[in-house]
Amino acid sequence: MNTEYDVVVVGGGPAGLAAALCLGRARRSVLVIDSGRPRHAVAEGVHNFLTREGIPPAELRAVAWEQMRTYPTVDRLIGTVTSLQQRDERWTIETDQGQTVSAPAVLLATGVVDRHPEIPGYAKLWGRSIFHCPYCHGWEVRDQALAVLGHSPEVAQFAPLLRAWSSDVIVVTNGEPLPPEVDEELRSRSIEVRAAPITELAETSASNGDETNGLLVRFDGAPELARDALFVMSSPRLPDLVADLDLELDAGGFVQIDQHGATSRPGLWAAGDLTSRRHQVVEAMAQGLRSAVAISRQLILEPVAR
Repeated sequence: MNTEYDVVVVGGGPAGLAAALCLGRARRSVLVIDSGRPRHAVAEGVHNFLTREGIPPAELRAVAWEQMRTYPTVDRLIGTVTSLQQRDERWTIETDQGQTVSAPAVLLATGVVDRHPEIPGYAKLWGRSIFHCPYCHGWEVRDQALAVLGHSPEVAQFAPLLRAWSSDVIVVTNGEPLPPEVDEELRSRSIEVRAAPITELAETSASNGDETNGLLVRFDGAPELARDALFVMSSPRLPDLVADLDLELDAGGFVQIDQHGATSRPGLWAAGDLTSRRHQVVEAMAQGLRSAVAISRQLILEPVAR
């Protein structure tokens, strides 16, 4: 491993790997710093990925790095970035493994951190029968008993959306009241609402006899509810490393980027889940590719301009 690179990619998920591949093919020296703990590791498979439908996340990453071996300028470091500082026209990056490297360009592809409700049993079922995206997991639970956990105004759109996959959809609010207009909208669509506090989520067999597991929602002072899957309206946060950079954010709290993936700080790009609520593997890869092309062009053209 070198100490100076053209580009350092922080994050070894789909966005970071797509960028590294493009930059390697552009003959740029690249270091990918990968924590080895991808956000989608709990998922059984990646979906909406043409020709790779259902591929396990670990296999996708393994294939990516096998193909990356063709490009000798792409290095990989397993670790976590602890410090990212800009000095003059270069970024200095320090890791928890004690390494210090520098580069004129950095691509943030760290992903986001999911914020889960503190409900007993939730963590065990996350990624197995609790999901956040119906476009990623709705097909696997089609025509089954579904629930939506949430109480924000967006529930009025999210719960009816699930009707594309199942006619049996119930909203659970975990003791939080719904805005009156949301409650009225759901009831007008014949979507039941259970507002009692949730005391536990327990694993159970799926109602259709499939090999997959469902879950049992236990309430405080109300009858329990058997469901095959629970969808949550997640509100992930930025990792501390990214939050500490004081970047401009959009209205949703995600990193604001321009059409090329550049952030509000010079020499710093972002791609993937950091920049949008559309958390799809293919879209993250497309953003990584777009940012890589912009970075490659800037490394060539900007020094000439100066």
